[in-house]
Amino acid sequence: MNKPFDETPEGPMSWESLRDSIVGLGERSIRKSYYGALQERITELARFRSLLDAIHEAIIVTELPGLRVLDANRKGLWMLGASNTAQLCQPLESFFAPNEWRILEACVHPSEREPRPGPGLLSLQREGEERVLELSIRQDTFGQRQYLVLIARDVTERVRIEQALLAAKEEAEAAARAKAQFLGIASHELRTPLTSLLLLLQQGARRTGEACGGELLNRMLRLARRLAVLVEDLLEVSRLEHDQIVMRPTHIDLRTIVADVVADFRARAPTRPLSLRLPPAPAYVEADTLRVVQVLSNLLENAIKYSLEGAPVEVRLELVEATARVWVSDQGPGIPEERRAQLFTPFGRLREAGQDSPGLGLGLYISRQLAELQGGKLELAPSRGEGTTFTFTLPLLSWPAQGDMEQELASQPAG
Repeated sequence: MNKPFDETPEGPMSWESLRDSIVGLGERSIRKSYYGALQERITELARFRSLLDAIHEAIIVTELPGLRVLDANRKGLWMLGASNTAQLCQPLESFFAPNEWRILEACVHPSEREPRPGPGLLSLQREGEERVLELSIRQDTFGQRQYLVLIARDVTERVRIEQALLAAKEEAEAAARAKAQFLGIASHELRTPLTSLLLLLQQGARRTGEACGGELLNRMLRLARRLAVLVEDLLEVSRLEHDQIVMRPTHIDLRTIVADVVADFRARAPTRPLSLRLPPAPAYVEADTLRVVQVLSNLLENAIKYSLEGAPVEVRLELVEATARVWVSDQGPGIPEERRAQLFTPFGRLREAGQDSPGLGLGLYISRQLAELQGGKLELAPSRGEGTTFTFTLPLLSWPAQGDMEQELASQPAG
């Protein structure tokens, strides 16, 4: 028998006994190193297992092709309804109710024609509570054996929140549809008798010869026309919310449209200073003429309505790169910063109810929608002291180079 190398020899050592002692020492060192490495590996595996048991996802490892369950972490055992790993080593199907397995089977047994689907949802009844799990499937190969790994995340709370949000969204959409339907019906019901009233008032104003009676009829006629504008705005909102606005775009020169609208307002408000600046080159856009006039008229009406009597209003058309931009500026009190966010919302009035500012607060909302339907924008420019400036932009059909523009201007007759 080999003696330990550190023991004192009983007598003189031969070369053979010395050799045997050295070999024995090497074997013991190898065994010690092997056992130490094995112990470290076992500790690492235990630590790794603790990490797997601590995560919130369920992990189940099965062996193909029979889907026999080989292992599962703590959440995976809960998903399988097992208390410990000793209850495993059974077919995966045996751990689930028939209705649960039908859903799970579609993920783990895809048909030959269809690939394995992405993450799916599985409802499980565990410990008297229904939970919703999001499944992910992964197939791996180690050597000659194939494995199918199931990873499930508990998304019960997320699903509940999504369902609540969806229910709230559907409720809000139903309320919006009901509101739009009411606006449409009410507007149509008001429009019919209002049209008849306007015709009668117009006939009465033409036939009466009395100054007092004629003035009274003219006042009634103005009020009826204002009411007709309000009803038409309600109808326009209803059309917008039901996608019933019909655009008839044509190639137009925006310079001409802007000039005509300003000329019309100069005739309607002769005491109001209206300045107009136009570019020398044409501003060709593709837009619906009536809708462009509607947007510009609303901007000018607001500029006149919300500025002091006799205060100037400026209209300017500029060609900036591939865009035609109309500026409408007034010298009114301006719009407070806290009111700007609701400016383009339905019924977002510029002033409080009761002040001398008739209207429902629909004009800017309608105008922005009409601008965007034509590929343009309607925006409120940043505040620079007093006054308010709106910009209405539309894309140009073509943007000529600088040399082409100069050549076109040179070819125009002087004067």
